[in-house]
Amino acid sequence: MTSGKIHQVTNELYAGEHVLDTPMAFHEKLLGYGERPYWSPDGKRIAFIEKNYGDVCEIDLETRQVKQLTKELGDHHSFLRVLFLPSGDYILIGPKEFKDRRTSRAIESELWFMDKDAKRPPKPLGRAIFEGCGVSTIANRITFSVNGLHDPSVGAADDFAVIVADVDASNPDDPKLANERIVYRASGGVRPEPQDFRHNDSEIIMAEYINDPWGRHGPKDDWKCIVSGIKLDTLERTVYIDEPLTHNECEGIFPDHEYICLESSCDEVNSYPPLDLWKLKLDGSGRRVRMTRFFERYPWRASNSNVSPDGKRMAFMVNMVNSEAGFGMGLGLFDLEGWEKSPYAQQWETPASRAQDREAKRLES
Repeated sequence: MTSGKIHQVTNELYAGEHVLDTPMAFHEKLLGYGERPYWSPDGKRIAFIEKNYGDVCEIDLETRQVKQLTKELGDHHSFLRVLFLPSGDYILIGPKEFKDRRTSRAIESELWFMDKDAKRPPKPLGRAIFEGCGVSTIANRITFSVNGLHDPSVGAADDFAVIVADVDASNPDDPKLANERIVYRASGGVRPEPQDFRHNDSEIIMAEYINDPWGRHGPKDDWKCIVSGIKLDTLERTVYIDEPLTHNECEGIFPDHEYICLESSCDEVNSYPPLDLWKLKLDGSGRRVRMTRFFERYPWRASNSNVSPDGKRMAFMVNMVNSEAGFGMGLGLFDLEGWEKSPYAQQWETPASRAQDREAKRLES
């Protein structure tokens, strides 16, 4: 593995053996294609995007049969993400049509509603958003962020607002967002992306991208991604992990809401993208433990994780270090129940202890 490497992104497919054809311990190949998996509320299916700017599918976990959901349904087939509401209905994210990778993802990607039986074409909810959204498990409620490119009332392109809203699907032919509320604002190179609700929707957990490794929003030597939370009653903000020159992005909360999956590039300083998925304790200590072991299979990497409702398995996406974020090369399952019983699950660390280990190794050399 190369130290301190910021990889240039591509969208090239890989023609060789798939990394999960010979899986590591606790890893299992689900599909050799697909991206951004998301568990159904009953834990029996996983919805996913067939390909970048493509259609929505789902796989039955018992039969492993894949069902197309949007391919023959309506006029829109350019989706980037799919999530489940607790009602079983779907939230989709993507542009009405693909134009180019920046416009269609960063500016024109929007929220859609689709009924749980996928009988009606997806309906737009009237909101262009920044990246993904978080979905409640107890109510048809979502959280997302927008900037001035999506909503001029927020401000300039670099001004962001995090919003919580209800999804009103009482008329499935005309679903709407209701009770919108801004709970957090950011600017100056800070780009928040809410990921999950926590503790009966009393808090949202979000990633905050601060500058970036390529220097588009600030100096290349002053970037990071941190994990924070906003209490929805007081709007108090808590930082859960903050590590310089490191990408720590939350991706899928555990059912007990005490832990969340973490894409972390902590193996190297000033390196992007992350290779592995970690488990982060949401208590402000920054305690994390590695789950996947793709550092052993470089240049492959794991990302876009989502934990099953019973907490026994984790779905994730694979691609390579030079792949564009969200560009999928297959889906895997991780045996959380088995991993928890292994010595690997006891190897906790913090950003401080990681830094101390690095310094000790530097002095030894």
